[in-house]
Amino acid sequence: MATVNAFDLDNAMMLADDQGSEAWVSLETGHVHIRSDLVGEMEPLPENIGQEGHYIPVPGQHTLELGRAVVIDFVQRHMPSDEDEVRRIFRRAGAYARFSALVDKRSLRDRWHAFREQRTLDAMRAWCEQHGLNLAE
Repeated sequence: MATVNAFDLDNAMMLADDQGSEAWVSLETGHVHIRSDLVGEMEPLPENIGQEGHYIPVPGQHTLELGRAVVIDFVQRHMPSDEDEVRRIFRRAGAYARFSALVDKRSLRDRWHAFREQRTLDAMRAWCEQHGLNLAE
């Protein structure tokens, strides 16, 4: 069973949500390959990158429900009196900046980061297990 580096997978998941970006994990080695208009090719892609059984496309964070769903879960657990305000915040552009400001105002920055990091690790671990991969943290 191949092992995937958590940091590399997390970066690939962030890029995978952007148009013009794609990422794959080798099922044989666990190596993460990225092609992105934002950063270019970090290294040449293998010729067989599209062959089923050798590589698996990396899902974006939204595919793994690591966006707004994590925010709402955090708010319900740690900021329940702010839930209506946070839902209003997320109806407009720039929501994450305004949510971040509210988290700071409530002195919950460290708790938010720990919560988000744990949810991300849990989602990456589940995705890796689903595809027969190990996750190295």
